Amino acid sequence: MMKKISILLIIIGIAVIIYCLYFFHPLLNAADSDTMSVNPHGVRSPQWPIFVGILTTFVGICFYFIGVGEEKKAKR
Repeated sequence: MMKKISILLIIIGIAVIIYCLYFFHPLLNAADSDTMSVNPHGVRSPQWPIFVGILTTFVGICFYFIGVGEEKKAKR
């Protein structure tokens, strides 16, 4: 069960990363753009969604390895 959830989390995380890389572009020629981006409608927004995608993928990978470890313990 944990492996299935972890694979789902990995897929969702990668989908969020791809979506953010495709639709959010860095704001060029801005004085204080720091971590701001421009979405397709021209509105400035922070790049936190890509961090959420990375975090979700990382959590999914951790859950996957925990699930594999639990399966090995159950077989003993």
